[in-house]
Amino acid sequence: MIKKQTAFPDIPEELLSELDSRFPEKCAELSWDEKEVWFAAGQRSVVRFLLQIHKEQREIKIRSS
Repeated sequence: MIKKQTAFPDIPEELLSELDSRFPEKCAELSWDEKEVWFAAGQRSVVRFLLQIHKEQREIKIRSS
């Protein structure tokens, strides 16, 4: 059974800015072990997801105006 997705809550710009600064795009350090690399990648993946949702929300608001 496919679950219907509900609308995502509005994402505050301040939250995105803070998450983007705390979990920036960056390359893994050679000193990191494999788990650290995957953990950091997962953190950044969530930030990218939220940035994309926020962009889509802004576009919908612009088109609706």
